[in-house]
Amino acid sequence: MEKTSAQRENRLIAATLFVFAVSGASSMLMGNLLPFLEEKYNLSYSYRGLLGSLPSWGNLASIFITGYLPTFIGRRKTVLLTASWMGIAFAVIASGLGGAALLPVACLLIGIARGGNTNFSNTMMSTLPGNRAAVGYNLLHGAFAVGAVLSPVILVLCTKHNSQGWVAMVWGIVALCAVQAAVYLTMGLPKENITKSLKAVDKSFLKNRNFWLAAAILFFYISTEYAIVTWLVTYFKDLGILSPSASQLMTSLLWVVIFAGRMLGAYLVGKLSRKVILVVDGVGLMLSFLVVFFSRSQLPIFLGIMGVGLFMATIYTSALALGTKAIRGNDLGVSTMILIGSAGGIITPLIVGLIAQKGGMQAGMAVVVVVTVLLLATILFAVKNTQEEE
Repeated sequence: MEKTSAQRENRLIAATLFVFAVSGASSMLMGNLLPFLEEKYNLSYSYRGLLGSLPSWGNLASIFITGYLPTFIGRRKTVLLTASWMGIAFAVIASGLGGAALLPVACLLIGIARGGNTNFSNTMMSTLPGNRAAVGYNLLHGAFAVGAVLSPVILVLCTKHNSQGWVAMVWGIVALCAVQAAVYLTMGLPKENITKSLKAVDKSFLKNRNFWLAAAILFFYISTEYAIVTWLVTYFKDLGILSPSASQLMTSLLWVVIFAGRMLGAYLVGKLSRKVILVVDGVGLMLSFLVVFFSRSQLPIFLGIMGVGLFMATIYTSALALGTKAIRGNDLGVSTMILIGSAGGIITPLIVGLIAQKGGMQAGMAVVVVVTVLLLATILFAVKNTQEEE
């Protein structure tokens, strides 16, 4: 029975890693596509900032809905209902349907799909016993990083000899999303309690201090991640610091290092206090981004991006693990924690775009510097006040 249980867990982990890798390949591509869409539709900074923030709005709404919907229709139907919009959104972008006018709708749908993928995948990992949940979180977000690494590289290859090659790349994402849906239809899921009653939903996590501290860290972390991923390519391209192809590859470099960092994080589970990991990550991320922000030559930029990726890698997963005991197997608990974090992803990319429209891209990215300082302050407060549950 123990062997059978372990086999079920391993199959669940494998399927979840795949669908979340697809989510990484698709949902994080918009920042890289913005320069091509700007060239095609002549988009302003503020409009691009809007496009960068709309996925977060969709993500926020989806995470809220998917916290409750499994109680009524189950997890499988819930994730299929939300994740299917990813392929539809990229089909709109690739076909040019509606021109620039439908781009906000497509970005909103991308966010809805990402929210469904995120809540489902993190809930699946939270059902694992003991330290397997913490390891699972690192592997899960490592898989997300793999997808986020590969898609910009493929985009560069597709556009190397053909400026319109990005369209073929986007159609490839549509096909990949169809495969993701097939996996959702067939994967084995843990038992769940479909009560069809909101009163029966467990809300005890709201009284847990670690839950709120972890959610606060996620808020500033996602603010930082979304702003960097949305604007990094545009920042280097517009300031002329790097060539257009090198600017595109910076996103892949970032996610390669994030993947390596998350694999390292999985290895360190149980060996090193997550408090220590969080403090080192907070300090390292702030200093590394300062290097990127003030550098004007390739080598320090490369080193700074690698530092940003390395120290970003385990903040999200460590924060999730911090609140795991309060939300284990609880769809609403997972969704609420991620919901609070995702609110930061709405605000920051939009603020960067609005400030860049008036003061230039350098001024816009200064917002991210401020957010990394706030993230470090939140981590230090949480480390001082959290009830340690290693």
